[in-house]
Amino acid sequence: MKISLVSEVSIDGKITFGEGKSSKDLFSLLSQEDMEFIHQIRGRVEGILVGMNTIRYDNPSLTCRYVEGANPIRIIPTRSLELPEDATVLNDGIPTILITTESNREKADSYRSYDNVRFVFAGENKIDFANAFAQLEIQYDIHTIMLEGGGTLNWTLIDKNMISEIIIIRLPIIIGGKDNVSLVDGEGYSECSLAKKYCLKSVELRGNVTINNYVKA
Repeated sequence: MKISLVSEVSIDGKITFGEGKSSKDLFSLLSQEDMEFIHQIRGRVEGILVGMNTIRYDNPSLTCRYVEGANPIRIIPTRSLELPEDATVLNDGIPTILITTESNREKADSYRSYDNVRFVFAGENKIDFANAFAQLEIQYDIHTIMLEGGGTLNWTLIDKNMISEIIIIRLPIIIGGKDNVSLVDGEGYSECSLAKKYCLKSVELRGNVTINNYVKA
């Protein structure tokens, strides 16, 4: 499985203006060319992975709209299995896979009325991502994923050594705030020797943003 983390990030590494706020504000700083770049990546992968906060606060469609290309299958990990009933990913007919725990099998029955929704059950009470991704490959033939996650989901997958590359679109703003969401939050590491290492593959200057591409060391 190849997972590419793609994110728009401020100079100081923030991806939103606070907990519970949409990340769409940052998209207003992107040009048409920048949006096409992001959607070109979407058009090359088989799945697109986002966390529950993205669904709650952004209500995205996660489709290819700026370039020609097939829509990736939406993949949403959720331990609570409590999606808003009006979520676009449930109601637009485009395939969506919900990753949840074995303990939610009965609760999953409440989503059977959504014809576009499928399930992957992995882990008893906590999502087992290794198991989930193995099922995605075997059952759905998904081998490439674009991750547009928040700080917690990004941390979880980086900590588990599951991220193959990181593509950062660096925006020319400072957001600040210790409680604002960063590209990677989570527990973090206390020693340099424990930190996950990546190699800088390329840097592209595009207008007033830079695009940095890192691959796993």
